[in-house]
Amino acid sequence: MAIGNSVKIDRAWKLALDRALTSTGKEFFEEQYSTGRIVHSGDVWKEIIDSDPAQAVNDSIAQLYQELVLEEDISVAGKKAWIAKSGGVRLQDWISPRFGQGYTIQLFDQDGNQIFTTDSCNWVFDYKAGILVLENSHATATGFKITGYRYVGEKGVGGDPQDFQGTYDAGNINAEVKLDANGSLLIKASDNTPLLEVDEANKQVTLKDLVVEGTVTKVETTDTEVKDNIITLNKQESGQTPPSGFTSGIEIDRGASATRPTLRWNNQTKKWQVSFDDDNFFDLATEDQIPAYTAVRKYVETVGTPSLTVVINDVGNKVNIPGCTLQIFEDITGQLEQVEAEVIWASDWSTVTINFEENFIGKIILMG
Repeated sequence: MAIGNSVKIDRAWKLALDRALTSTGKEFFEEQYSTGRIVHSGDVWKEIIDSDPAQAVNDSIAQLYQELVLEEDISVAGKKAWIAKSGGVRLQDWISPRFGQGYTIQLFDQDGNQIFTTDSCNWVFDYKAGILVLENSHATATGFKITGYRYVGEKGVGGDPQDFQGTYDAGNINAEVKLDANGSLLIKASDNTPLLEVDEANKQVTLKDLVVEGTVTKVETTDTEVKDNIITLNKQESGQTPPSGFTSGIEIDRGASATRPTLRWNNQTKKWQVSFDDDNFFDLATEDQIPAYTAVRKYVETVGTPSLTVVINDVGNKVNIPGCTLQIFEDITGQLEQVEAEVIWASDWSTVTINFEENFIGKIILMG
């Protein structure tokens, strides 16, 4: 058995007031459950509609239809239902006067005579569905036309591409936010201090102060420029004391299969250390550690004959030891390129032996 009209009317009334029907015996304010609207993203108008229809058309958000001929719904007797169609396709999403009086649908008969809302046929137009309904048959009209605007902008959910600016309260913090149409973003504190600026045109982000929390921070850039003249490593939280045996420094990544040269501070020995293979570390020499230490000296050993092993003797008279650095550059087609080799120091640092995997020609530089 079909649901009675009283139930249908009561349900429709309560639905309009956001109340779910549990009983026709209750007034709407006695219904305790809120209902809602299930809206598909494809039904959501995403773009802002200008109150001036001409501007909305210029923005490609609205489309004007002038005296569009409606198609009769023959399932309804008395010519009381008409559908907006074009090319056999139903036209929905007509813009209603809530966006501006200029969007009000105008109704005409088959001869182009306007039919006003005061006409005795009592017509009403469903803007969403694109359907004209007449309570009474029109006295003379045998067909109808409409003039109005349809929404043809983007649908869905997401950010609005239009400009917006405003002040937003986040607890005790007031911030002014502005997003330009080209995608640039500016956030300012209540004292007008810029906190964040995103320059879309130059692909740059400027921050007032930045605190990064977590365990891993990756900077994937080609060039990094730092204005600070002091960089603090191993920064401890307030009130914490670092362990006495920690080390902290800079490590150079030379690829998955290559060693990583490292410069570090050893807090246990209170000395700077250097490593060329990320395994064996040598203390850097200081004036207190070497008697009669004056300045860094440089010695270059040029190897002109292909050799698998090069021995440099009397190192102490060439550079300051211990703690001197050693660099090896192979001569490849006239260009010097740094290479790896096995380096063996004598126990008294007087002699260094360098073993190569292939015959070597080039220069060996000692500095210390």
